[in-house]
Amino acid sequence: MSSELKPTAYELFPSLVYHSPFLNKEECKMYIKCLDDVEKVSKGSNQRPLYQTTDKLHLLNDTWKELSDRVIDKINSVADHQQVVRDSFYNTNMWANIASGPRYFHEKHSHPNSFFSSIIYIRGSETSQTHFTDPRSQTQVLIPEYLEYNRLNSSTFVLPFIEGSIVIFPSWLPHAVLIDGADDNSSRITISCNSMMHLENTNRTVYLKI
Repeated sequence: MSSELKPTAYELFPSLVYHSPFLNKEECKMYIKCLDDVEKVSKGSNQRPLYQTTDKLHLLNDTWKELSDRVIDKINSVADHQQVVRDSFYNTNMWANIASGPRYFHEKHSHPNSFFSSIIYIRGSETSQTHFTDPRSQTQVLIPEYLEYNRLNSSTFVLPFIEGSIVIFPSWLPHAVLIDGADDNSSRITISCNSMMHLENTNRTVYLKI
């Protein structure tokens, strides 16, 4: 009598992305109104219409500091889930991305010099999703077809745009905002944060205090 092999599958070295509700509709409207008083700089072109605020938004006034503190609360929850040993987290940067035309997109990128990054979705549409991509380039050496694509065999994960939600992810994870055909991202407004931690690692040969 033959026995069927029933292997155990281990999801090794995961890239964890956390997506949760964060702001209500009235709070989103309030922050949009607050952005009217913040200086903005054009960072785009006809092909990439975009305005950005200062990356020290959290230092401007109490309104933005309060939002920054709320982000840190979420960051600490994520760090606790991952059992990260640290003294504290703080935001090194916080800024708004404001689309200024229908063809807005953001090239694939990551965020250096931080541990976690986050995006707060203030306003947008179904086409304003964030696309996360597999950081392991060697997975593209051979690309077979799959009967069904899922998070275990795909090289891209598309996170839906939900107004008022926040996504937290490792800062090294590549991500982008893409456009296709008649997609219109002209209403997209997000607030991004980079977060770093104070820690002292006393393990042998890898001591670090930051």
